Amino acid sequence: MMQSELPRPTPTLRTCRCGTTRDHGAASPEREYTLGGSLYLLWGGTSVPSRVRFRCIHCGEVFDECTARSACMKYVI
Repeated sequence: MMQSELPRPTPTLRTCRCGTTRDHGAASPEREYTLGGSLYLLWGGTSVPSRVRFRCIHCGEVFDECTARSACMKYVI
């Protein structure tokens, strides 16, 4: 088998204590913006959050967060 043919492991998502992942409907994304991003939102623009934290609506635990711009793009309001 060549190096490029090896299967890549799939990343496992973090879960809260009741088993919710960031892709589950019970995960509530909490967005944080920079000062410039907040001002841009106030002016009616669409801003990409600088950080997204995920909180379970059942147990209230913050179990995951992302700061990568490509991942935060999915959570633009």
